[in-house]
Amino acid sequence: ATMGKNSKSGRKKKAKARAAASSDAADSVSTSADHTVSMALYAQQPSLYDRTNPQYPPAFPQSKTLPLPPNQSFVQNNGNYQKAYAKALETSYEGFVYDGPDAKTGDGRALFANDKIRNALQTMEKANLFRTDVTQPFGLGTKCAKTYVTRCLLGERGTTYKYLGLRMFSHPWDASGEDVSDKSLRDALRTIAEMNDTLTDRTETHLSALDEKRKERGVPEPTIKGRVKFDISLINRMVTSEDLKAEPMTNKGRCTVSWHADSCLEHYSTIGVYHTLFEDSADDGGGKKKQEPDGSGWSVALRVAHNSEGPAASSRGVDIDVVAETPVISTSLPSGAAYYLLDDFNHHHQHAVLAPESPAGGVRFSSTHRLLRLGHNVSFVIERCRTTCAGFHKKGPKVWRSEQLLLTDTESEWIRQFYIQGAGHKANLWSYWREPMCALLKYWDQLETRTKQVVDLLRLAAEERCGVGSTVSNIAAPSRAERKVRDKRKKAGTAIADIMDRNDNSSQNACDILYETMADLLEERAKMRSLWAERAKDKVFKRMDFEYKPLPAPFVFEAPSGSDNGKSDEEDVGRSPFVGSPEGLQQLAANLRQWGKAYLSKNVSDLPNTDESNQSGEQKSKGGNDNHSKSMTWEGWGSSDKKFGLEMQDPWARALLSGEKKIETRAYDLPPALVGKQILILESKPGNAGVSSLGNVISSEDGIENYVRVLGNAVFDRVIEYKDRDSFEKDEKLHLVTRDSSYGWKDGKTKIIYGWGCSSMKLYSAPEDEAAKVGALVRRMRSLYQIQPKRDESMNGASSPNRKKAKKKKKKRKKEVADTSGASNQGTQNGGGAGQKKKKRRY
Repeated sequence: ATMGKNSKSGRKKKAKARAAASSDAADSVSTSADHTVSMALYAQQPSLYDRTNPQYPPAFPQSKTLPLPPNQSFVQNNGNYQKAYAKALETSYEGFVYDGPDAKTGDGRALFANDKIRNALQTMEKANLFRTDVTQPFGLGTKCAKTYVTRCLLGERGTTYKYLGLRMFSHPWDASGEDVSDKSLRDALRTIAEMNDTLTDRTETHLSALDEKRKERGVPEPTIKGRVKFDISLINRMVTSEDLKAEPMTNKGRCTVSWHADSCLEHYSTIGVYHTLFEDSADDGGGKKKQEPDGSGWSVALRVAHNSEGPAASSRGVDIDVVAETPVISTSLPSGAAYYLLDDFNHHHQHAVLAPESPAGGVRFSSTHRLLRLGHNVSFVIERCRTTCAGFHKKGPKVWRSEQLLLTDTESEWIRQFYIQGAGHKANLWSYWREPMCALLKYWDQLETRTKQVVDLLRLAAEERCGVGSTVSNIAAPSRAERKVRDKRKKAGTAIADIMDRNDNSSQNACDILYETMADLLEERAKMRSLWAERAKDKVFKRMDFEYKPLPAPFVFEAPSGSDNGKSDEEDVGRSPFVGSPEGLQQLAANLRQWGKAYLSKNVSDLPNTDESNQSGEQKSKGGNDNHSKSMTWEGWGSSDKKFGLEMQDPWARALLSGEKKIETRAYDLPPALVGKQILILESKPGNAGVSSLGNVISSEDGIENYVRVLGNAVFDRVIEYKDRDSFEKDEKLHLVTRDSSYGWKDGKTKIIYGWGCSSMKLYSAPEDEAAKVGALVRRMRSLYQIQPKRDESMNGASSPNRKKAKKKKKKRKKEVADTSGASNQGTQNGGGAGQKKKKRRY
């Protein structure tokens, strides 16, 4: 091992030249969070990341002249095993080197400012920067675990470090006065940055020596493949405890940090660790902790485990080969020392931290410096979001899949990871992370909106292929809103056909390529959200202080379009017009598969049976909090100041109000509070069975009469449950649903049909007058709407200006009808009926 050596060679010049070349070739990414990161990772030469031929460390020579301790115990640098220890460092553990606490620079100065570093660590501890982590080692859906050590992460702005299922967010070591008001804390963070510079310089020196050694062994060039740089420091504060688990290989000693290889790092990057020891956690009376003497018993254990990390590594815990023939070693370093895992050492070795046998082993601080892969800097993710959102004009399965994967990654790996760590975590970091987190939430908004647009496109294309909306009413011309929806369907159909042609696929493949793929992606997101909800409820949090309990992710789903996202007090809230619950996403995925089936068959009966097909099929689970999908027990149903209406298609509405139809059939029950209560009957135009033609909200500004006629009212005094075909068809004369009707019983599909028995009804003589009283229709459940009155009517009944204008328009319209009628009669009498336009009733 190299101790305090500061050699200089051509290796240093080569490293600088390679770093400069890499920097020149790299792209620079600037984000709205004002973070700039290097894209050098993706400019690396492919030969440096050889997955097929990794260079394993030299084998340890098995020899009688190198005695090893019994029972595969740790080889240490003492007693009879010093020769074996030295040979292990020369061979199997080549690349592990360390600097002692008395190491000097080339001009004779101390390598590390130990006292300054120790003071900085104490300042950070008093500022509550060291926190317990709750990890999930085996991923979402598994048990959470609280760490024995407390940690904090420092680094360049925007850096994060993910381990054991938890993403840590860094404090910037260049914090300004705006970030941190406490000057002593700012100075402490900068001290760690200065130590980082020292470790970087020493890494370059040690890599130079390793390069020369490997050349002597005949290792093909380049022998050193990693960059000389660190961008984060993970600082652990650890103490001895009887609760620590025993080291599993030798069952000797206890682990504060168990066997692992560091993850999320740039391949071939060096790891540098500085550690310092304190006698205990109490001050010595002068406000400073006593330093632990040398030989404290804290040690770093090493073992050879091929492909633990690096280009050839597989998934965590799979195909990791721990080489049993190589002895495990442990090194006890004095306080103020630093050790390095050079170049590819982390790829083929694992390490652990062993606590002293004595419970009074004091406190150990270790500052581990690493170089992250680029994807772990928030700037990289923000730039991906910016680029993706700028390409929303593109369409196609590959584009949509990429967008959905980015949305899931942004939500799961960044936003939820930040808030799961609790209020204390947010309070510590929000001054640095507010801007990038708000940027991520903004892009999350856009990606969620994009998802709804894609689902709407797929739905409309399926409806177009099935001829939805092509039925022409003989009593009214299509309204402007209907023409608009019809045009959207045509455009959607054309767009999907173009996508399939562009990819040399027939329309027969659309179901698998478009609809099934999108459904799978939504189901994956539903599962992710469900697993995060389980994680937030893990019992480990019940035993922790309030500041560690998870914060809810700041998402608002099914937010109305046009909502103001720019308010300063809501900038950290993500708003989505889309369904958000796992159940809602699962239902939507099922609807997508039905739309895909209908797209192929062109059969309207294959469309999903939902009243909200024009709302992306957002059928929610019963009892949800959705404003348009209230539960059966919603207290609003029984409110005396609320009126409700039922959408019924022509001709069924008139059949009910004329008394011809005695029972209204539905696939769902009538809320108990509405039984015996007067309900308005809203007649909509003829359409497809089980498919609503109305939106969730229709306001008077849209023109109520363009969508429905307030035809009358009815009272339903009972609900009949038809649980088989025979009982349903027995009442055909009452509900008027014939055997071959689309509303009829379908064997193998229908489980129950509800019959709402009508006890009284009234047909209005002037439906247009009743519609004029309605301010808005708001869907509350399926085809049941809440009737909101116009708000411009004063309490004493006097007409407002808008009311007066409406009366003038109505009077003018009646005059026009009279004039047209007179002209028509005159033309008929004169035999000149040709060219006269028939006045059509507006809907």
